Amino acid sequence: MLRTSSRAYVCWRCASQSPASYSVKSEARLLPRVQRLIWRRNLATATGRGTQKLPIRDRLRIWEQENPNDSQTILSDFAGIGELANNITRPQNVSMASFDSSSPLFDGDELGDLRAEDANLKPGDMVELSSESSRRPMMAIYLGRFHGYEHYYTSSGKWFSGMGVKTLFVVNNFVEPSELQPVIDELPSGETSLETLNILQDLDHSPSRETGAELLRKMLNFSHEAEAVYQEHAGTLDASSSFIGDPVKHRYLTLHEIAQLLLPKNRFKNGKFPPEALYAVHRALMQDEVFFRPLKQTGHRRSYLFEISPLSEVRVVQRVESMIREYIDRIAQPPNNKAADSPVLGFIERARELIDQSRRNREWSGTGILGPSSATNSSLAPVKHKWSVETDVELLQFMELWASYQKFPSYSRLQCYGSAILRALDRYQEAETLSASTGWTFLQEIGWIPSWEIPARYNIRFPGVEIQRGGGYIRPSLGDTDRHIKGDSLSPMRKTWEGLTAYCIDSETTTDIDDAVSLERTSDPDRFWIHIHVADPASSILAKTQIAKFAELIPETIYLPGHFERMLPTNIGSEKFSLAPDRPCLTFSALVSKDGVLKDYKITPGILKDVVYMTGEDVATAIEEIREDPLVSEMKMSLGPIPMAKAPARQMTRPQDLNPNQKDELVLLSELGKAIQAIRLRQGATPFFQPRPEAQAHFDHIPERNLDNFLSLVSDPSIQIGYSQRTATDLVENAMKLCGEIAARWCYQRGIPIPYRTQPHAVKNMEELQQYARDVYYPMLMKGIRPDESQFRHLRALMGSDEITTVPGPNFTLGVDMYTKATSPLRRFSDLIVHWQIEAALREEHRRGASLVGNKDQDFLPFARDQLDRMLPMIRVREKQARALTRGIGGDQWILQALVRAWRFGEAPLPETFRFTVYHVMNRRAVQGRLDWFERPAILRPEELNGVVRMADIRIGDIYEVKLRDVNVHANRILVEAIKIIEKAEPEAPRGLEASSTPASSSETVSGREAETELDLEIDGLTQASPTP
Repeated sequence: MLRTSSRAYVCWRCASQSPASYSVKSEARLLPRVQRLIWRRNLATATGRGTQKLPIRDRLRIWEQENPNDSQTILSDFAGIGELANNITRPQNVSMASFDSSSPLFDGDELGDLRAEDANLKPGDMVELSSESSRRPMMAIYLGRFHGYEHYYTSSGKWFSGMGVKTLFVVNNFVEPSELQPVIDELPSGETSLETLNILQDLDHSPSRETGAELLRKMLNFSHEAEAVYQEHAGTLDASSSFIGDPVKHRYLTLHEIAQLLLPKNRFKNGKFPPEALYAVHRALMQDEVFFRPLKQTGHRRSYLFEISPLSEVRVVQRVESMIREYIDRIAQPPNNKAADSPVLGFIERARELIDQSRRNREWSGTGILGPSSATNSSLAPVKHKWSVETDVELLQFMELWASYQKFPSYSRLQCYGSAILRALDRYQEAETLSASTGWTFLQEIGWIPSWEIPARYNIRFPGVEIQRGGGYIRPSLGDTDRHIKGDSLSPMRKTWEGLTAYCIDSETTTDIDDAVSLERTSDPDRFWIHIHVADPASSILAKTQIAKFAELIPETIYLPGHFERMLPTNIGSEKFSLAPDRPCLTFSALVSKDGVLKDYKITPGILKDVVYMTGEDVATAIEEIREDPLVSEMKMSLGPIPMAKAPARQMTRPQDLNPNQKDELVLLSELGKAIQAIRLRQGATPFFQPRPEAQAHFDHIPERNLDNFLSLVSDPSIQIGYSQRTATDLVENAMKLCGEIAARWCYQRGIPIPYRTQPHAVKNMEELQQYARDVYYPMLMKGIRPDESQFRHLRALMGSDEITTVPGPNFTLGVDMYTKATSPLRRFSDLIVHWQIEAALREEHRRGASLVGNKDQDFLPFARDQLDRMLPMIRVREKQARALTRGIGGDQWILQALVRAWRFGEAPLPETFRFTVYHVMNRRAVQGRLDWFERPAILRPEELNGVVRMADIRIGDIYEVKLRDVNVHANRILVEAIKIIEKAEPEAPRGLEASSTPASSSETVSGREAETELDLEIDGLTQASPTP
């Protein structure tokens, strides 16, 4: 609680609300607004005439007459999606779920790379249903998937259904599937629509507690056993930070690793900890508001990761907490005893000065970004910062932890201290709430971060990597990189590719050229060698050097606009190993017949001679190929000056420059690739990707100056938005898939462990998956029709998650028996691992003078299987983070910035209204849908229906005309209000199989309402990959 005067208190959630905010929020109750503090007024002031005490109802009427003011909003028990919820009066809420939309998942071989791997549930599994807004979790048993929806039975005796759950804790095989049948028998039979399921749960239609008594007893016993473990080791668990925390660095450990550090060895049985012991540790860590933070988007098969704060960071939080408490206590004292000597007061005065200076050129807005710069003179002197050495910086670091990293749970007491600082600044009266989003704009106004910073960079942290404010990342310095480069270890084995033309097909702006393709004819006119030449840094960079560790920290080049980050240093990747004449390569060769059958394959170290650089569009023109992909929309948008295209850094070959033989080779390569792909399609491969919106940002015109580690920026980045398009030819795509298949088969034959890309769950559902894809999903894609949410989620439920493992297995999406990625060692660390393993085997074969086919020895490899098994989960975590930034939430926030600048500041034309297509109805709380503006997800709240339609009448598939109500980049949220009905959908059951117990992907979400409770479920967003620059 925050003390606001000498006699009264106000809860921190009310303190976080700006006093000038009177807008109506979701389901908020309204109280009369009075001039005096409301907690100082009561009905004793409304006594009527004379001294006679009136009846209470008469006094209430008089009080209302005396206070005919506007209404003021108080925080609702049920907060809107993405907002802080009130768990003071509702400590546990289980009926309302936070729902996030998943994007299409097709782009070449990048299927599902952002899909979660940690919750492929099976009937009988038990999960923890936790909420950001609740301190108390709930256990639930997964009943199975029926008629397109998943069903759970909770430890409170409630049933709910939905479309997937992201959970941080799973106990597999908690009960036998046969034990679930009595509860399942009492569920609605036959196909039931989402609306009907919601109504049934609104009416508390659940299996009886008598029916579920055995399940309830087992869940209760589990909780008691976990509590007993906690009580026995409470001394260690409650002081876990002193055992685990590092003085200055963040640590990243799984729950299993933390349990090994905290629990005695006698708890470790049969090579693992029992579930109740792990859950005791899990709950102890989750109760800590500072030290431990689960990285919910970075789980892997064994567990998820905890980020453990360094002791120095925790001390900053503790000192700021003490300073704010002291400051608030002092300002509540009489006027002659104010907080003149408080360090907070000096910080506030200096911050106000910077805010006022910022607002001379940039308008503040409640949209998560500042307005565009109005300064016309780029030579203006940068703003000077006069921060004190220690306390000011500590307060800024706390604001960064609160607003940028969003370090503290929504129920944490620490939330109020950031709000208290904003309130003391007295500059954010127009803010609806003094929330972390407002704190984010405060950091922009004082120059701590640029006005166009991407919040996702702070939400998605790479373990062991620091974020550089303003752009980029900080990894350990390599010093002189040349000293880490060794001689070519494969030089005695290299074959010079004389007489062959290697075609490097990529965009003109690409600088890391890591693959090329060539054709070699044989004596058989129906057979050809397809050679895929790949850049070869692995031959000169050892696997266990500083450069390798540097690359592993960010294991995939990040193409997020404004924050481009190479995996390898520039002077190593593009300058030394990018493909060019007389440079080394590792060549993957396939002997292929004209009908696409793979006859033989080999891997050869080589040196390129004749190299031709072309764009995919020029290749398509040369071979007269027309690639027909679905066109979702031709919509485009741009803000600001768009720079002219720069001249390519290499000599490009145009179609007219090719000789007849080269044209014939490209035609043959294209035909052979199509023949190979046709075979894969018959085996279930995905035919093509679904385009998605993507943004580009340009900074050429922005003069940036740095003063005392603060930013001074004039002007704003230009933004372009359009739909992603593949290259005009599939020649490269088919060749790269062939390369991955060759690498996987070659290593498998020799017993070499590498990161195989598998889809084990899809294999189990192969027959159903092929039927659904063939009869429902693919025909829609071929017609350019976007599948709806239920169809998309049903496909994903059948397909399951992708895995990266040392054990080969089929990949349904690509239509191959085994697969790995090997074509991008300059920009993907897992590819570099594959090259290190292969090249070690090549050297061993050269030493022995014999093939390693059938080999079981691993002594000559840089990574043995058990070592690689330990490495892959963290590599997978980092890969997912890089792709989420580039192709997921990071890229989407650039689109939101463009929307704000067009809507709020008029920098580009924007429609007055939009079409809003409903894809989910969250009971009485909100409607989620997609706008016809770059397919942006938006939220329609009950109070914004404006009488157009009742919540009870809204159906999935409805289309409404809406206008923008609010856009917030920091919160990743678009709110709309209804104008009129465009089209009503007929009530229907979800598309899918009649019944299935298929495990659901963890990216899906639960929906449904339980009596008097609420739950916000975190999900792992999936986004389609965009073309590599």
